[in-house]
Amino acid sequence: MTRKKVDAFSPTEKWNPRTVVDWILACRADEGIPMFKTGYAGLKFAVANKPAVLGICWGGRNTAPSVLFTHVPHDDLELIEEGIGDWRKLIDKYGSEKEKREALKYGIYLKGFKLPRFG
Repeated sequence: MTRKKVDAFSPTEKWNPRTVVDWILACRADEGIPMFKTGYAGLKFAVANKPAVLGICWGGRNTAPSVLFTHVPHDDLELIEEGIGDWRKLIDKYGSEKEKREALKYGIYLKGFKLPRFG
């Protein structure tokens, strides 16, 4: 299985479990926190009348890009809207055991300061 390189992500990507897992892992390898936003200022994101979510890599060393994921399935949209921990829920749903361990092994890097690792 080939992982997508960080610079291979387009600003807009059609929702695909493999691409989502690759993006989460790219963000975690950057020591950032993957965040998914479904809208802004009370308006839901949509492209071609299909739900979209903005993937933002918060913190980190700024090598993982933000990505607008389009055509998001309803069940994944609901999972993201549940709130905190959405990236963990998505990697649990779509990632392999090895990918889950990899995502959790990184700490958080924020403006030159490395925060402690998860768990």
